[in-house]
Amino acid sequence: MDTIRLEESQDVLVQTAAVIAAQRQFAQRLRQRTVPDPLTGLPVRSLLIDRLELALAASGPTTGLLGVLSCNLDGITALEDVRGRAVADAARAEAAGRLVTAVRQGDVVARISAQTFVVLCPGITDADDAQGIARRIASAFDEPLRPRPDVAHRVRLSVGVALSGRASTAESLIASANEAMTQIRHERQGSGRHG
Repeated sequence: MDTIRLEESQDVLVQTAAVIAAQRQFAQRLRQRTVPDPLTGLPVRSLLIDRLELALAASGPTTGLLGVLSCNLDGITALEDVRGRAVADAARAEAAGRLVTAVRQGDVVARISAQTFVVLCPGITDADDAQGIARRIASAFDEPLRPRPDVAHRVRLSVGVALSGRASTAESLIASANEAMTQIRHERQGSGRHG
C-alpha cells in the first residue's frame, strides 16, 4: 500500500514538474515575441506577424490594400568584413533610424534578420502607391551611413513589394515581398550595380 502511494506521489511530482517546465517555456516564448530587437528597438518577426494578421483582419474595401515591403541592406556584410561586427551593428541601427524616418505615419518597420527589414504599409491604393513608398525609402540611403565619425559606408536598399489579396496571409505577404526583393538584388548583381 505504501509503495503504491509513493509511486503515485512520484507521478504527481513528475507531472507537476512537466507542467512547470511547459509554463516556463511558454513564458519565455511569449517574452521573445514581445521583446523588440535589442539592436534597433524595432519589432521582431513574431511581432510583425501579429501586426500583419491584425491588419489583414481589419482590411476591407474601404481601408485600401495592405503593402508589405521587404528591404535588404546591400553592402552591410562588406562593412562587417572590413570593420567588424560592432561597426556594422552601428550601421544597422542607423539604417533602422533612416527607415523609421522615411515611412509614413502608421507604417510599421520591423527587423527580421541581420540585414533585412520589413515595412507594413496599410491603406495602399494601388501598386504605384506602394512603389512610390519603396522609392522614398530607398532614397533615404542616397547618403552613406556613418556608424562612426571616421567611417562612411554606402549601402543600397533593395526593396521588394507585395500587396494583399483575398487569400493573403501574413506569411505569404512576407514571402512574396522577400521574393521580389531577392529578384531585384539578383538583377542588380547581374548588371554589376550592387552595393
